[in-house]
Amino acid sequence: MNGKPSDSQAILNDELGDGTGFLEVAYREIFANHMEQMLKLHQDNVTDSEQLLSVFAEFSETDFKPYLNAEAGVLRKSKDRSNKLREQGNKAYSKRRNEEALKFYTDAIRFAPYTISTDESPAGMGEELALAYANRSAVLVEMCENRAALSDISLAFVAGYPQDLEYKLLERKGKCLSLLWKNEEAKHSYNQCLESLNRCTKLDEAKKEKIISDVNNKINSLNSTENGKTEHEILDSLTIPPRPIIKETNKKFPAFSSAVKIQYSKDRGRYGIASRDIPLGELLCVEAPTCFFLHEETTGLNCSNCFRKSLCAVPSPLCTQNIFCSTDCQREGMKHYHFVESKFMDVLFQNGLQKKEYFLALRSVTRRPLQFFLEIQNKLGHNPLMGTDTKDENGEVYDSDDFMTLYNLVSHHDSWDFKEHAYKAYFALFFIRCLQKSNYFGEYQSKDRSLGAEEIMIGKILIHLMEVATMNAHEIGQLEPYSSRVRLDGPQTMADIQTAESGKSWLLGQATPVGCALEPTLVLLNHSCTPTLVRVNNGTETYCYASRHIKKGEEITDSYTFSYDVTPKIKRSPVFKNKYKFTCVCPACQEDWDIFQNLPKGFNDLSPDQLKIKQQEMLKLKEYVERIQKLGAQIHKHQQNEEFFEAMKVYPDFLKALDAVIKPPHQFYAIARRSYSSCLWIQHGSKIRT
Repeated sequence: MNGKPSDSQAILNDELGDGTGFLEVAYREIFANHMEQMLKLHQDNVTDSEQLLSVFAEFSETDFKPYLNAEAGVLRKSKDRSNKLREQGNKAYSKRRNEEALKFYTDAIRFAPYTISTDESPAGMGEELALAYANRSAVLVEMCENRAALSDISLAFVAGYPQDLEYKLLERKGKCLSLLWKNEEAKHSYNQCLESLNRCTKLDEAKKEKIISDVNNKINSLNSTENGKTEHEILDSLTIPPRPIIKETNKKFPAFSSAVKIQYSKDRGRYGIASRDIPLGELLCVEAPTCFFLHEETTGLNCSNCFRKSLCAVPSPLCTQNIFCSTDCQREGMKHYHFVESKFMDVLFQNGLQKKEYFLALRSVTRRPLQFFLEIQNKLGHNPLMGTDTKDENGEVYDSDDFMTLYNLVSHHDSWDFKEHAYKAYFALFFIRCLQKSNYFGEYQSKDRSLGAEEIMIGKILIHLMEVATMNAHEIGQLEPYSSRVRLDGPQTMADIQTAESGKSWLLGQATPVGCALEPTLVLLNHSCTPTLVRVNNGTETYCYASRHIKKGEEITDSYTFSYDVTPKIKRSPVFKNKYKFTCVCPACQEDWDIFQNLPKGFNDLSPDQLKIKQQEMLKLKEYVERIQKLGAQIHKHQQNEEFFEAMKVYPDFLKALDAVIKPPHQFYAIARRSYSSCLWIQHGSKIRT
C-alpha cells in the first residue's frame, strides 16, 4: 500500500490539473473511493475501451444523477422572464442604446416559450415570441439592418403577432422594402397597412387618420420614384462572402485542388505535395466539416449550426442556450443533432471539460440515429491509410461527409497510456449518460448503471472519435477588428467609431476561435511551423490558400498550432510530442528560428548566410531594397484605402523581390504572411463588428 495515494494523485494531476468542474470532482471521488481497483488497472496498464467503460459504469459516482437530474430553472423558457427582458429592451431603445436593446430583445426571444407549428417550420408560435421579434425589428431598422428587420417582421407574423397591431409591422415592412429599392413590394406592404388600419377598432380615429395620411404620402413618393435601382447591392450583417470555387478539383479528393497530390510513407503518414507549381494565393482546398461544435463561450452568441453571428438570431424551440442565424440553420440543427442534445444542454457545459475537441465525438454520434451505428458496427475496423492507394487514382472518392472517412483518421490509440485511456473512458461514459437522458438508445437502453451491448458500442466509438479529434480537430474562427476588443460599454468617441469603420481595424484584428471542427480532407496535410498555406473560415467551412509560391514536388503543409514567429520552439515541441505524437522537422524547428520580435528588422542586421546578393552584386543592393520598399508602400496604400483585392495583387511581386535578396527568417516575411492572411480573411472569411 505504500505510495499508492501519491500514485493516484499523480494520475489525477496529469489529466485534471486544476480542473474544478463537476466531472473532475466526481473523477477524484472515484479514485478516492475505489483506489485499490483504479491502481490495479493502472499497474496492469489496462487500455481496452470496453473494459474501462464496464468498470467505470459500475461505480455509483458515474450515474451522474445529481447533475443530470438537476433542474436549472434560470435556463428554462419563461413567459415572465421573456417579458422582463423585452421591457428592458424597450427602456434601452427609448434611450437610443440600440446595441443594448438588441441584446435584451434577443434574450427575450431565447426565453419566450412557443409551440412549433409544423415539423417543416420550427419557427414557432407564441405571444411573447411575436412581441420580442417585432420590437427587435424596430431596433434593426434604426441600425440600417433592413433585411434582418424584414426577417424579424416575418417571424413575428408567423408567431401570431396581435391583429390590432399588425399595421405597425406592415408600415415598418414597407419602409424596409423601400430602403432596399423594392418599390413594388413596399407599395404592397403599405397598402396592406391601410387595410389593417381600416380593420383596427382600438385605435383613436385622429391618430388613425394621421397614420393613413403618412402611409399614403409614402405610397405617392414611391410612385414618383424610378424603379431602376431594384438591383441595388446591399451590404449589411447578412451579407456572406460567396463560396470560392476551385478551378480544377482533385478527382479522388474533391475538397482539394488537382494541384494537391496525396501520398503516403511509413514515416510521414498521409501527406500532400504539389503536382505542379502553385502561385501565391491559389485556392487549394474548400471543405465543409463533417462534424463541428460551437464553444461554450460563443454558444448563445453565434449560430450553433453555421457559427455565424447574426443580429436577427432565431431561438431553439427546446432550450435557451442555443440560437440559430436563420430558420434554415434552425431546421438543419433540429434535423441532425439538436433534438437529442437539447435534452442535456443545460449540464453539458457545466462539466468543466478542458479538452473541447471531445465534444466533436459526441456530435459525431448525435448527428446520426442509433440504427446507423448498428448497421455499420461490423465495418468499423480502423484503417488510417484510407485513400492512399496511389495505384487507383480513379477509385473510390474520399468523401468528407462519409462517416468512415472521419472514423479512419489517425488516432494513435496505442500511443496513449492508462491515465489517458481511463479519462477518455470516463468522459465517454458521461456522454453515454447524457444520451440515455435523451432516450437515444430507445429499446436498447439499460435499466441500471451497467451498460448494454449497444451502449458499449457507442462508448467505444466515442472514445475512438475523442482520439481522432485530439489528433485532427481544427479551431474555427471569425475575424474581429482590433477596435472591438478595446471598446468598452457606454458612449464611444468619434475616433472610436471612425476606427471601427476603417479598414485599419480589420488589418489590426485577429481571427478568434468560436468553435472546432473535423475536416477529414484538410487534416491529411502534415504540419509545419512555417506552413505553405493559410486557412480562412467562412461559417464552419474552411478555405485554404497558398501562402507563398510552392514548387512542384514540394510538400504542402498546414500549421497545427502557433507558427514559429508567435511561439518559440521550446514551447512548440512539447505540444507536438505529447499531443500529436511527432517531432517537427520543419526548417523553423531544425534551424531554431526565433520569434517575431527577435528576427532581423532590416537589411543591416542580417546573419551572414541570409543575404543572397553576391559580393560582386553589392552595388545593386540599394536598387533591390528600393524596389522592396516601393512595393511595400503600394500594399500599405491599398490596404489603407480598403482596396484589399488590389493589395493582394502586389504581394507576389513583393515576395519575389524579397526572395531575390534575403532568405527567411525575417520580419518582412512574417509581416507579409500575416498581412496577406488578413486580406484573405477580409475578402473571404467570417467577420463581425462587436
